[in-house]
Amino acid sequence: MIRSESPAPAAKRPTPRPAPAPAPVRPESAPSLREHALIVIRHAITTGDLAEDTIYSAAGLAKQLGISLSPVREAMMSLVTEGTVEAVPNRGFRLVPVTREDLEEIIRIRALLADPAVEALCSRAVEDPTSCEAALGDLRRNAEDALAAAARDDTIGFMTADRMFHEHLLEYGLGRRAAEISLRLRDQSRVFAAHSIASVVDSESAQQIVDLVGLIEAGRSDEARALVVDNLFYFKRAVER
Repeated sequence: MIRSESPAPAAKRPTPRPAPAPAPVRPESAPSLREHALIVIRHAITTGDLAEDTIYSAAGLAKQLGISLSPVREAMMSLVTEGTVEAVPNRGFRLVPVTREDLEEIIRIRALLADPAVEALCSRAVEDPTSCEAALGDLRRNAEDALAAAARDDTIGFMTADRMFHEHLLEYGLGRRAAEISLRLRDQSRVFAAHSIASVVDSESAQQIVDLVGLIEAGRSDEARALVVDNLFYFKRAVER
C-alpha cells in the first residue's frame, strides 16, 4: 500500500463524498430457477424417482427433469451441503443411502422438535391469541394448499405445501434454527410407497395438518402433540401400505 507523504493543505474545505453506488440487483430469475430445481429434485428424491444406487451427472439430471443445467448444478451442491447428496469426483452426484432404521431415527428426532413447538403455539393461542394470528394464518394456508394439491393428485404441490407447513410450525414454535434442522432431516427421508397409493397417503396427511391447525387454535395441546407426531410418520405409513 503506497501512502502519500505530502502534508494536507491548510484550511481546505472538505469535499463532499459522492453517494455510494447502489448495490447490483441480483436477477429475480436466478434464485427462482434454483429454488424450482430444488423443489423438483427434492420431490424426486423423496418419492424414489431418483435411485440411491445411481450416479447422476448434472447434465443428465437436468435433461431428465427438464430443467436448465446451471440451476440443477446449484441445487445439487446445496443438497451436498445439507448431507442429502454426495459428490462423486469426475462423475456426478449420488444420494446418501437412507435405511429404514435411518428413517425411524429421522422421524424420532423431528418429533423431539415438533412436540415442544406445537406446545408453545398452543400456549400462545390460549394466553395471547392476537400474537399468533399471523402464524396460524400461514399454517392454515399451507395446510389448505396441501389438501387441495392432494385432492388433485399433485404430489409435488402436496410435498411443497407440506414442507412449508412444517417449516412454519417449527419456526413459529421454536425458532429458525429448529426449523432448519427439521427440514434438513426431512429432506433426507425417502418415501418407498408405490405411486398408486401416494394420493391416498397424501390426502390423509394433508387432512391431519388441517386438523392440527384447529387443535392449536383451540389450545388442545395434548391432542395436537399426538397428532403432529403421527403426521411425521407419513413416510412410515407410505412404506407400510
